[in-house]
Amino acid sequence: MITRSGSAATIAPAMPIYEFECEECGARFEELTSVGARPACPTCGSRQTKRRYSAQAPMSRLVKSRGDARKQEAKNAQLHAKAKSDFKAKRQRARAAKQAQKGGGGSG
Repeated sequence: MITRSGSAATIAPAMPIYEFECEECGARFEELTSVGARPACPTCGSRQTKRRYSAQAPMSRLVKSRGDARKQEAKNAQLHAKAKSDFKAKRQRARAAKQAQKGGGGSG
């Protein structure tokens, strides 16, 4: 946690984010607090809160193997090529519409 006093910033010891549930109103909230602390409920202000266990975040694995990496690169290349061709077609249509508007506006 970073605290600021004046122009200097200091880094305080790391405190984990815990999930709590209020026993009075049932509200669930997260709080950056030390291990044994029982923070007040932000909804009703009660100190009757209970720490809840949150699900862990899944492990992030973008690519499993070299073969998967090649497949993903090929897919990315196809997406890039499609986006580029779509952009060029849209730009060409816009230019043609602009030319038609220029040419059509002068005669009449």
